[in-house]
Amino acid sequence: MNYTSEVAIAIRRTPQESLSEALSKLLGPPTPKGKIDRVIIKPSIYDPRFAGNTSSDLVGALIRLFKSIAPVLVVESDNPLRNAEDAFQQSSYHGLEGKTTTLVNLSKSDLAPVKMAGHLFESKLMPALLTGFRMLINAATLKVNPGVSVIGASMKNLFGLLPEVDKSVYHNRIDDALVDLLQAFRPDLTVVDLTEIAIGRREEGRVAKVGGVVVGTDPVAVDTVCCDLVGIDAFNVPYIVKAYELGLGEALIDRIMVRGTEYQKQKILDSLKSQLPPRK
Repeated sequence: MNYTSEVAIAIRRTPQESLSEALSKLLGPPTPKGKIDRVIIKPSIYDPRFAGNTSSDLVGALIRLFKSIAPVLVVESDNPLRNAEDAFQQSSYHGLEGKTTTLVNLSKSDLAPVKMAGHLFESKLMPALLTGFRMLINAATLKVNPGVSVIGASMKNLFGLLPEVDKSVYHNRIDDALVDLLQAFRPDLTVVDLTEIAIGRREEGRVAKVGGVVVGTDPVAVDTVCCDLVGIDAFNVPYIVKAYELGLGEALIDRIMVRGTEYQKQKILDSLKSQLPPRK
């Protein structure tokens, strides 16, 4: 079998241990290309009151691993339910701030025009800090049947890079929006936090407590592996299919090398099997 992408999974006692082990398994770990003046971490904090937000422990682990490269910016945008500052505070992110780390509200950042691929946006005013000499780490969570799409994972988290407060105006063309965002702001590293997997609408509060992480440098492959873990065919997820057809990543599960011990893979699958609804 000729593999075109690799993804690593790990489940250990803490997010720091899981992340370190998963990254160590990648044959092509993320390395800055040229001069980097900031590391940007984009977590998923939809609303701290609901399920499915990236744990502060995982973001803290990412900060510790990458702060030696350049100062770290942890970024999130406003939405109609909360502003980014409150989301950081209520999710215990403020304890992460320090000499090397700043929390940034993208909705209050300076904007600059960014040329897009044109599936939805030809050109878009986006936070200027997302451009230039930066390393982008997408620290997403996994949501099953969240409402707007079949599954929410790393590509869906890029939607939060948009600075508008009300992003629902793009929901009817969210697949095009996600592909444009992926092409313009492709992450250097994609991490999916499996601490809690949200099931159904977040406000319902249903979660599967799993632990561990999925990591890779191909975000399409990472989302494909996440689909496989929860029994969803990636080709039933329109934005994954669109990204694959455009050559932005691998969506054929048989062509993705999944690295991790068989014990750890089975531990994740057993945990999911015991907590998620039966696969159809």
